[in-house]
Amino acid sequence: MNGSQTSQPAGAVYPPAPTAPPSALVTDGRYNFGTYDGPIPTINPLDAGARRIFDRPRRFARNLRLKEWEAFQLGDDDWFVLGAVYNAKSVGLLQVLAVNKHEETITRWETKVPAPTLAVAHGLLGTSSRGRVGEFRIDIGNHLERGRLTVDAAHPGKRGLPAMGLHVRGDCGPDDAANLVVVHPFSDDRALYSHKVMMPMTGSLVIGGQQVGFAEDRGFLVLDDHHGDYPRPLRYDWVTGLRRTDLGQVEGFNLTANQIRDPAVNNENALWIGNRLHRLPPVAVERPDGPWGRWLIRDHDGAVDVVFHPAVRSTMHVGPGKILAAYYAPYGWYEGTLNGDGVTLKVDGFFGVGEQKRITV
Repeated sequence: MNGSQTSQPAGAVYPPAPTAPPSALVTDGRYNFGTYDGPIPTINPLDAGARRIFDRPRRFARNLRLKEWEAFQLGDDDWFVLGAVYNAKSVGLLQVLAVNKHEETITRWETKVPAPTLAVAHGLLGTSSRGRVGEFRIDIGNHLERGRLTVDAAHPGKRGLPAMGLHVRGDCGPDDAANLVVVHPFSDDRALYSHKVMMPMTGSLVIGGQQVGFAEDRGFLVLDDHHGDYPRPLRYDWVTGLRRTDLGQVEGFNLTANQIRDPAVNNENALWIGNRLHRLPPVAVERPDGPWGRWLIRDHDGAVDVVFHPAVRSTMHVGPGKILAAYYAPYGWYEGTLNGDGVTLKVDGFFGVGEQKRITV
């Protein structure tokens, strides 16, 4: 079903509506904290807190702390694909993971690389995020000024891993999609910047020489741009899911519980229905049966009541006993209800991904 009009749950308090974006992430050494409805032209986190005498050491230290990536989630009724150009500063990562929803299998094309060999865009107007190792490459083309996003990735295959080719275009103009851009404080001088857009997509996914996706008028794409000056250790829970309706409309949601200050005002929780965005309250995530059992995602007042059922396991741990990083990222199915500001979205049968992440490096 499509989203329907409804009354808000009693007591539910929603974050403020997004406003017009500033010209830069940081101005005169200060983050422009807020929630915005369009791209910020200049993403300059290293300018935060900069002073003339100490400019270089401050920029160097801040750069080492920044976790920066541009990621995407995309697919159709049969496939769900996650990919990223990821720069953790201690290491870089290129990845494309393709999940067959019905067979509940995952194929992984990924490799760790020296962080300086990657390029993560600082702004989404006429830029790209890209990385290449041998014949494995990912290129995300950001042209939000033209209402367009492209993803091109290829891997030759080796040692039993099939070759892969991914070439898609998402349409994110005002008639197709809505932007959620957050600049939210961990502290007065440390921030999370994130830009998310859900949009219709066309293109192809070829695995082992066979085109397996994507069905005409069924494709969807999520832009996930991220620059975070996180506390240490970094911790967050995240879930997202989406689909494309029989009428061709993209519907989906993003729910995060992280270390942001004042999450009732500063959160990136929202649902999308076509080109309309509706904010949601802060949430908590419970896993009574561990990371591979049910995930219960709820808010305090009943606006969010969602259950995530993992079906495909994915992990990436670092260090003995996961001491440096513990990362669970299953794929699976959702059920439940989201009550936005005046709109209800039933998410039964949505497919997506969740993350439970803790990083100390």
